[in-house]
Amino acid sequence: MNSKVQYISNAGITVGVLPEIGGTIVFVSKNGSENLIKSNPELWDVTKKPIVDEHTDFVPYCGHTVWLGPQKEWWIHQTINEERQRAAAEWPPDPYLYIAEYSVIQRSESAIHIKGPHSPISGVTIEKEIAVNPDGSVFIQAIVTNTGDKPCAWDVWHNTRFDGMCKMSVSAVEENVRIVPVLSEASTEMPYELQNETFSYCPQKPPKGFSERSSKTFIYPKEPQISIATGKFQFQIWFEMHKKNLIHPEQGLVEIYNHTENGDGNDLLEVEYHSPYTTLGIGEEMKSWEVWQIIDL
Repeated sequence: MNSKVQYISNAGITVGVLPEIGGTIVFVSKNGSENLIKSNPELWDVTKKPIVDEHTDFVPYCGHTVWLGPQKEWWIHQTINEERQRAAAEWPPDPYLYIAEYSVIQRSESAIHIKGPHSPISGVTIEKEIAVNPDGSVFIQAIVTNTGDKPCAWDVWHNTRFDGMCKMSVSAVEENVRIVPVLSEASTEMPYELQNETFSYCPQKPPKGFSERSSKTFIYPKEPQISIATGKFQFQIWFEMHKKNLIHPEQGLVEIYNHTENGDGNDLLEVEYHSPYTTLGIGEEMKSWEVWQIIDL
């Protein structure tokens, strides 16, 4: 396999980044553990990735990526793929942001700074600064710059994937939780708990008569932290709180997607965080960060 994962480490924590594939974080380990996040190593071979252009379809690399929100506007501001523009397509995400090659600006044993190309679809360029700190925490910052020829408006969307059977929790009151089950002849909703001002999915395999379970939840949390039980560890994602009215109404400050199938390979938990929806003039930038802490259970 022609994999070009670049590993950074400190204090027993190792993080693997693939600059050639969107600067995706594909590996996180503590003290030599197995990978704590969900990614697809069979796709790490950079020689097999598709050509990146306005027709590129989605490839499920998983791991941690950065998108832009709102999702409903992904394809409406561009003119190079008229079919997706007319359809106001909500899928796939901008391939220039999540799959194109990022250049390494600077790196050390414990940190890496990478920069992606200009996207003619979204009108921006994304840089990522990823560092493993001396205390073992992991800092991830995305810097989004308007490199187009007109103002644009987006939020920064961090998306970290885990195995779909992992249990997560986030503090929230009921009126700040909106649950959208994915219902069809094949799909039913994912069970959840909302008790003691804490929201958690209760991941289960589909019941008889269904091939999958899926639900998406939009949350304005009480505290800026999400916990995920993965392996023998609690994976905590910390972020910056923002006023509710600064978040695009079609998104959530926190979003959680949980999906399971009858087989084992496609179970998925997506843990997502959105920055404020911001208008950027030409050359202007916005930043958004997360901090990960990995605690023994």
